[in-house]
Amino acid sequence: MKGSVGELGEFGLIRELTSRLTSTPAVRLGPGDDAAVVTAPDRRVVASTDVLLEGRHFRRDWSTAYDVGRKAAAQNLADIAAMGAVPTALLLGLVVPAELPASWPTELMDGLRDECQVAGAAVVGGDVVRGDTITVAITALGDLRNHDPVTRAGAQPGDVVAV
Repeated sequence: MKGSVGELGEFGLIRELTSRLTSTPAVRLGPGDDAAVVTAPDRRVVASTDVLLEGRHFRRDWSTAYDVGRKAAAQNLADIAAMGAVPTALLLGLVVPAELPASWPTELMDGLRDECQVAGAAVVGGDVVRGDTITVAITALGDLRNHDPVTRAGAQPGDVVAV
């Protein structure tokens, strides 16, 4: 992809990002509306969020955008799984400088999408805004599927932790 994020514009970038996405049966309404709709058969939703800031959590000279996307998805999906839930959806909040090559956010989305597919989840929406520093904010959602959540408070000395 040629050009910068600024040349592509907000809506052009959103079109590029959403065109790369896949869905799952849990997604009733994905990107393109005011909010996503995801099924929650258990009626309890597990949610987790993490923020990755360029220069603190990743560097473009060390990591590809694809790798940053996979990392961002994996750490949030792992938090959902650690609570005993099945990951269902990811939301992306993305801050990017205008001069950033337009290929960077699309490669980031490819990494997010691919990691979600491994977990059976999907990227269902988010927000993109122009700013000075690349910031990737992920919110992950999951369904408990009629199980109690696994919390840190439930751990006891001698328990086995398996990953």
